[in-house]
Amino acid sequence: MLILKNKPTLLIADDQPDNLRAIIDILQKSSLQFEFINVPNGKVLVDIAIKKQPDLIITDWEMPEMNGLEAISALKQHPQTQDIPVIICTGIMITPNDLKVALEAGAADYIKKPIEPIELLARVQSMLTLSASYRKIKEQKEELETLNILKNRLLSVVSHDTRSPLNSLKGTLFLLENDALTQEEMKDTVGKIIIQSEQVNNFLDNLLHWAKSQFEQLKPNISTLNLQEILHTTIELLKPIALAKKITISYQDIQDVIVEADKEMLKTVIRNLISNAIKFCSANDTIEIKTLTSNNQVTIFCNDTGIGISQENLEKIFGKGQLSTQGTNNELGTGLGLLLCKSFVEANGGNIGVTSQENKGSSFWFTVPLSKN
Repeated sequence: MLILKNKPTLLIADDQPDNLRAIIDILQKSSLQFEFINVPNGKVLVDIAIKKQPDLIITDWEMPEMNGLEAISALKQHPQTQDIPVIICTGIMITPNDLKVALEAGAADYIKKPIEPIELLARVQSMLTLSASYRKIKEQKEELETLNILKNRLLSVVSHDTRSPLNSLKGTLFLLENDALTQEEMKDTVGKIIIQSEQVNNFLDNLLHWAKSQFEQLKPNISTLNLQEILHTTIELLKPIALAKKITISYQDIQDVIVEADKEMLKTVIRNLISNAIKFCSANDTIEIKTLTSNNQVTIFCNDTGIGISQENLEKIFGKGQLSTQGTNNELGTGLGLLLCKSFVEANGGNIGVTSQENKGSSFWFTVPLSKN
């Protein structure tokens, strides 16, 4: 479904102030609301169009410095303006051949002067619908490009990085069979395999959730849940992974509250945030889970003393698979987990965010509505 902007921007070019005023007067009498930008010639039109990205351009044909056709040609050559619809107006170039020339130059529509109010309004409405179509197509194209990048990254991880823990396990079993490991070596090796296996398990779980979300609209199954129980259960499951890296997880400040959310989505968000903290912490680091209630919602915090995040990466931390970094033990990373967290939190009516400083740790947080009962 196409949605027109509440107040679309119209860029109008004409070297005669009276003509500009006439067009604006007609449009201001309509039920639509517009933001107008007026310019005196084609050269200024092109410069302003590139900077302001209007929804529609209405331009005179004959103007000094650069006429309407020359301006259209320049707009069509610029990637930021090539899809903006242009209506060309003229009281002189009115033959069928002139119309052909204007359309071939890139004009989307053509109006003769003197302008009929009903015709202008109809053509403007039509062109704004066209502009909305272009905008929707552009958004879908960008979405597809992003998903394609993510797909390629996931395929790369599936085909390469998931083999690492399996090969480690295979090698360890071979060494065990041949009594080639000391007790100390065995303990160290098993710890590494535990970490790698959990990373792969978490990744495959996220992959299945993500694949499902791409084919089905996210529709959470909302129910009343004891947040403290879910947090305790999830943390206890992840404790062995943290202990294998000699990381401490504390969760004394968890409030006993009832929330309204999708249970599986909530568990996925908590698991991903804690797993992410483990991934970027080193030996003797700590992870603290705590909650804070206010304004009919509870905020869950996952604070760590790990390696932190650069300012550059903070700006794209919840992007669609664009951020992928390895952990302190070279754990695999795809950016998929945080993408899922954002989608699941927002699907449940909450917000998610992060603050961080390199070499000083990170603080991820998200909100969940409290139960109304």
